[in-house]
Amino acid sequence: MDTGYIREFVMLAECLNYSEAAERLFISQSSLSKHIQTLERDLGAALFVRTTRSIRLSGAGAVYLPYAKKLAALCGEAEIAVDDFRRRASTSLTIAIMQNPQYYDMAKYIMSFRRAHPDVAFSMVEGDEFQLYDLFQRKLVNVFPTFSTFRGLEDFAFMPLAESAMVALLPAGHPLAEAGSVSLQQLAGERLLLPARNGALSALVHTAFHREGLEPDVIYEGSSTGCIDLVRGGMGTALHAREFAAALTGGGDIVTVPLEPALPFSYGLGHRDVNDLSPAEQVYLAHMRQFSPQQHD
Repeated sequence: MDTGYIREFVMLAECLNYSEAAERLFISQSSLSKHIQTLERDLGAALFVRTTRSIRLSGAGAVYLPYAKKLAALCGEAEIAVDDFRRRASTSLTIAIMQNPQYYDMAKYIMSFRRAHPDVAFSMVEGDEFQLYDLFQRKLVNVFPTFSTFRGLEDFAFMPLAESAMVALLPAGHPLAEAGSVSLQQLAGERLLLPARNGALSALVHTAFHREGLEPDVIYEGSSTGCIDLVRGGMGTALHAREFAAALTGGGDIVTVPLEPALPFSYGLGHRDVNDLSPAEQVYLAHMRQFSPQQHD
């Protein structure tokens, strides 16, 4: 008896609708119908009473349902246990890196891990903050770089690696370029260029403006490189992390000015509970922890 068919029966018994059940199961209605028929043949009893307009559980189906739920749950637990054993036995890991890993010293930290643990085989996968969080949710990575202001922070533990803050990037001839600092009130009338839309740093800026009762005039939310090019072209004022600003300005045509009050944030690693990490992932997290500001408090 196919345990997958038992799970499909449980889903159909809950929905009592082939279309809805098939959609939730990510299979076709015809496949679902065939699987249920096979299960009924194996059991020697009809599990549903079907009409042209609806279906409902038969007497046999009602009797079978609580046992089917227990079987489906037990099979799921068994699969998780085997997967957990396989993952914990692994001596390799996938290191997630955010785009531009040279910032916040992440590239340096990863290279130091490689030197300290040459026996750990690892591969790297790169993505933006949304892509890496998606990989985490799909359990394809268990440790990934992110920001302290990320919207999904409640879903994982966070270990800071660098403390940073947002700064303003202005063309050298801008009236505010010579100021020691700028406020959000002073920037409220500026055309603003921000990091990626709905990202952690963009959200940090939007929240700060709204807290002051201001509505920012945002004309761009995108890549850091594109942001700098637009500043150089006189399209507006950029708000970005000071590490990006320090690396991307150059040439004297763009001036970096601190914000007052500051908009601080932390960059670090999001991760599952340590007990849910593989041995290799635990070694990686322990190595990275030595660089955390928390270690020096």
